[in-house]
Amino acid sequence: MAAALVISSAPALATGTVQVQGAASTSVMVATALPAKVKTTANLNMRTGPSTAYRILLTIPQGTTVTVTAQASTGWYKVSYAGHTGWVSNRYVSIVGSSAPAPSTLPATVRTTANLNLRTGPSTAYAILLTIPQGTTVKVLARASNGWYKVSYAGRTGWVSNAYVTTSTGTSTQAPSAPQSTGPNRTSRVVLTFDDCPRTLSSFNATIKYAADHNMGLVIAPTGNCLSSFRSRYGVDLAALARAKGQWVINHSISHPDLRPLSCAAAAAQLGGSGVHTNFGRPPYGAIDASVRCAYDKVGMAIWTWSRDTRDWSTKSKSITVARASAAMPRDTVLMHMQWQGFAPDSLRQIKANLANRGVNVCRAYHGSDGVGAVARTPILLPSSLPC
Repeated sequence: MAAALVISSAPALATGTVQVQGAASTSVMVATALPAKVKTTANLNMRTGPSTAYRILLTIPQGTTVTVTAQASTGWYKVSYAGHTGWVSNRYVSIVGSSAPAPSTLPATVRTTANLNLRTGPSTAYAILLTIPQGTTVKVLARASNGWYKVSYAGRTGWVSNAYVTTSTGTSTQAPSAPQSTGPNRTSRVVLTFDDCPRTLSSFNATIKYAADHNMGLVIAPTGNCLSSFRSRYGVDLAALARAKGQWVINHSISHPDLRPLSCAAAAAQLGGSGVHTNFGRPPYGAIDASVRCAYDKVGMAIWTWSRDTRDWSTKSKSITVARASAAMPRDTVLMHMQWQGFAPDSLRQIKANLANRGVNVCRAYHGSDGVGAVARTPILLPSSLPC
């Protein structure tokens, strides 16, 4: 039986909504007009650009009405307030004259960041029509309230998950919008992250294999020099090995300098050189200033630091590192390093068990865009929301 379509409209916003009733009931945005004004629903940071990667200009108090002058493809609004012009997240505003949250602009096209299933409806409950290859640009026809896009590809029309597409269609990626300290982890799970370089190839392989076998999704941040060294010595790509085991890989510069003394261009060269080319990166030492933010903007990366530091490099103690990581709270990003004691199968085993005893789970290994089946290779570009 065909799904029933119920079309409604909101004349004040010149928008349309389609309710798809079948395996799920989902609202679909088919058009969007720019509102004249929006009201903040929380104390809201105004930034120099349309994501949290940009510098904060000021904070707009909750309940303030501001004038809208533009909207970015990320959904963020360009507004004027107190003599300043900047950008605010569309998640924390409501349209003046409407009780509904401000909708996002519908992009003309999106590009897949993984091999992505095209489905008959906007969720994994619907049947698969075909698989769209990674890196394919497809035309967008509509968007559901859960974020999924209706697209056309190879003569077929269907739905794809927004977690595995980017609105950037060029060779450079668009920096996604994500909290700086917790990145694209929008779940209650803990993400264990490891910087720098492993001591040996065997220790690296053993650790990522253990993570995959025990459904743990780690975030690896190797330097470019580390990748070059292992390619030269062993003919292997550490980033590719990690991705093949369902682990996520982010940028950590070429040689791990403090980027703050560098110009924007020089810092961008550190990020765009021989290291990992993706859409998230971690500044060495977590050192950030305006020049560093400029560099990340220039290469199209969002900054992802951490919310819990084990200081494993200082203690050099397995028991202390495990204990500090095991104290993580839901949604924490835990910082460790591949050359120290946390990056080992037994350490991962203890950390996962200790967290579970407290009712806290770790991020799961990647199982494809649908989150089912065997552990799969992670895409080079991280989704805006990790499937933890």
